[in-house]
Amino acid sequence: MTQKWNLQDIRPVQPKKVRTPSISSDRPLGKSPALEAPNLSHENADMGSSLVIRDGNKEKKNNYFLLSFAAVLIIGGIFGLSLLVSKTTLTVYPEFSEPNVNAEFVAYPEQRDGQLSYEIMTITESGEKQVKATGQEEVKEQAKGYIEIVKTTTGAERLIKNTRFRTKDGLIFRIQESVIVPGAVKDASGSLIPGTIRAEVFADEVGEKYNLPAGERFDIPGFKENKLDDLYNSIYAENRDSIGGGFEGPRFTINPEVLATSEQELQIELRNKLLERINVEKPADFAAFPGAIAITYNSLPPVKYGEDLVTLRIEAVLQQPLFKQADFASYVAEATITSYVGEAVRISNLSDLTFSFKDASQSSSNLANATAINFVIIGKPKIVWEFDAEQLRNDLAGKSLTAITTILTGHTGIRSAEISGKPFWKRAFPEEPGDIVVTEVVGDKLSE
Repeated sequence: MTQKWNLQDIRPVQPKKVRTPSISSDRPLGKSPALEAPNLSHENADMGSSLVIRDGNKEKKNNYFLLSFAAVLIIGGIFGLSLLVSKTTLTVYPEFSEPNVNAEFVAYPEQRDGQLSYEIMTITESGEKQVKATGQEEVKEQAKGYIEIVKTTTGAERLIKNTRFRTKDGLIFRIQESVIVPGAVKDASGSLIPGTIRAEVFADEVGEKYNLPAGERFDIPGFKENKLDDLYNSIYAENRDSIGGGFEGPRFTINPEVLATSEQELQIELRNKLLERINVEKPADFAAFPGAIAITYNSLPPVKYGEDLVTLRIEAVLQQPLFKQADFASYVAEATITSYVGEAVRISNLSDLTFSFKDASQSSSNLANATAINFVIIGKPKIVWEFDAEQLRNDLAGKSLTAITTILTGHTGIRSAEISGKPFWKRAFPEEPGDIVVTEVVGDKLSE
C-alpha cells in the first residue's frame, strides 16, 4: 500500500547553519580568535604586533631631500676642487719656417759684424802598441804644439812669422806663420771681451825639455826688449793642450810595412775614442756637426820594450768648429728667409742637417791655423721663433680671457694660442702667473 505524505511532513532543505563561535567575555571586543595564530612564541608574537603603516608621500619628500643634498655636495666639491687646481693652460704656436737649404756659408774664428763666428773644440787621445824593432837611428826633433794668443785691449795686432814666445822658465817657442791677433770687443754690458787666435809653435831647440804640459803661460819678449810696454802687458799666450815631440837621441827603426799597419790600427782605435767624447765634452748651447770634424795624428818617439820590441806611440788630435746655436740659427735665417728681421730664433732639428767642408782637405788639417772655414749646409732646417714665456704669463695674470688677442700683439714670435684646462665658469686668467701653464707646440694648429 502506497504511503501518502502529508504536506506537513515535507520540509524544505535548508543550508547548514554556520555556528557562530562564542565570544568569551575575557577577550577585547572586535578581536576574533580566528585571527590569532595558534601556538605563537613570544618573539613571533612581538613581531606580529609591530605592524607599521608607511606614508608614501612623506618618503618621496625625504628621497627628494637626500638627492638634492647629494647634488649640492657633488657640485660644491667640483667647484671647491676646481678652485684648488685652478691652473689655466695656454698652448702657444710659435712662428716657424722650414726653408730648403743647399748653400755655401763662411765662418770666422773671431767676432766680425754681421758674420758667423766659431770656436774650436780640441780633444786629444794617446795610444800605444808594441811592435818588433829592426834597428836604431839617431834623431833630433823639436817639440811642436799650439798656443792661444790673447789680446786684452782693443785694436788688432799683427805678429810676424817666427815671433818668439817665452815660458816662465825661459824656454823659447816661435810661431810657424804670421797671425793677426784680434782686439778686445765690448759685450752688451760694456765689458771688454779679449780677442783670441790659435797659432802653431815649434821649440827654438831640439830635446825633450821643450815638451810642456797644458796650461803654460807665454809672454812676447820682443815687446819688452823694444820697450813696447802696452803691447807687452796686453798680449800673452797659453797652451790649452800639451806640447810634445821634442827628442834627441837614438830611436828604434821599424819595418815600414809593419809600421804602416800598426799605425793604421792605432789611429782607428784613437779615432773611435775621440768620437765617443764629443757629445760629453761639447759645451752646452753650441752646435756641433759630425761632418765638421778634423783629426790629425802625431807620432811620438817609440821606446824600447824588451829585447827586440818597441812601443809605438801616437797622439790623435780632434778639432771641431762649434757654433753658438742662437747665432747659427739667426745666420741661417738671415740667409734663407726674406721676411726675417733679426728676431731671436732657434733650429729645432740641427741633427737633420748635413755639414761638409767645401775643401775636403780641411777634415785632416789643423783647423786652428785656418783664417776662415767655408762649408756647405744641406737640409730643411726648422727655424722656430723664440718668445718670452715668463713675460707672457706676467702680462696675462688676472686679465680677462678676451684680452689675450691684444696681449699677444705685444709678444713677437707667436703665431697663435689657445686656452684650455680652466674652470668652465671663469672668464679671466689666474691672478698668479705661476698658475698659468704655457706649453709650446711647433707646427700649424690642426683644424677640428
